[in-house]
Amino acid sequence: MKKFFKVLLKILKWTSIILASLIIVFLIVRFIGQKVNNKTPDGGINETMYVDINGSKQWINIYGQDKDNPVLLYLHGGPGDSTSFGDYKILRKLSDVYTVVNWDQRDCGKSWTEEQNGTKVTYDQLMSDGREMTKFLREHLGKDKITLMGMSWGSTFGANLVLDEPEYYDAYIGLSFYIDEIEVLSAFKEKALEDTKNDPELHKIAESIITEQAVFDSMSTDERIDAALSWDPLFDKMIGTESYFSGDVNLLSAAVFNPYYSISDFYNVFVKASPQSIDELREYPYSELVAYGNRKSVSLSGRYDYEVPFYIIIGDRDYTVMPSVVQDYYSKVSAPDKGYYEVEGGHFMPMLRSERLSEIIHEIAEKQK
Repeated sequence: MKKFFKVLLKILKWTSIILASLIIVFLIVRFIGQKVNNKTPDGGINETMYVDINGSKQWINIYGQDKDNPVLLYLHGGPGDSTSFGDYKILRKLSDVYTVVNWDQRDCGKSWTEEQNGTKVTYDQLMSDGREMTKFLREHLGKDKITLMGMSWGSTFGANLVLDEPEYYDAYIGLSFYIDEIEVLSAFKEKALEDTKNDPELHKIAESIITEQAVFDSMSTDERIDAALSWDPLFDKMIGTESYFSGDVNLLSAAVFNPYYSISDFYNVFVKASPQSIDELREYPYSELVAYGNRKSVSLSGRYDYEVPFYIIIGDRDYTVMPSVVQDYYSKVSAPDKGYYEVEGGHFMPMLRSERLSEIIHEIAEKQK
């Protein structure tokens, strides 16, 4: 028995040594990668800061290869779904033609802190934040106007900003363009009913999808969350399991060598700031905004007159926004210039097919010269 324990202790000792060595090597490699990724381009800019926006400290990174380039502000999706853990790798592909600003909106991503957490976030608050961030960037970077590029919720956010105050913007780019909740749910329900004709269980779920604003208005936020959760099996089947790791960018590597994220940042973003259960979701600062039926105040339905160039990029199978709804809206848009681009895939693909995104954005930038 003594011999057994000696062998066991020896194994544990060497396992600990090997594990500790691997961790040290990982941290050294990560440190070197972060240093490389944090270099400022010659003649360019790489600034990271917290900006006081309406009493909230909000994180931005400003990165570009030429300070004279126009400014592009990227609006992430959600609401509350920051992707700054890895999206800098994608946005830097645009940095030769734009000075790109990556912004973690209020109370999410690197803008989340224990002190600021807890207060429910509203659309009016986010819209006010957008106006203040625009004002800050115009002054900080010495530009009269900036370009807005929004993803999913960010596309709705950006379109509303551009429609409300076009004098501050020189172009709008919507990725996975989300127009109107009721229109999207109605189009999705119609397709789901057709596609599930031979699956009674999923067909019943499709029949339960609410497509009337008045019904949503009669429900509490918790009831809306419960309704959405009951639709999940259908959404999973129809929309699929496309993830952040489905594209041409290695986001795991991007996260590991992210020059702006500490280990504690990852813990805050993926554990403390993200709901880990249904109960936590109900207390989540963004719970009321992500619950179905609450987005009528930012609906773009009927708002077609843009005073700036207007461009859309969506996945051809994006059933989160429904291409048929987007195409109909686009056909009605009046703008100084407009363009509609499709990429292969679903909701995340306009960002994750980063080479194609870069080609399109370079084409748009050329038009704006």
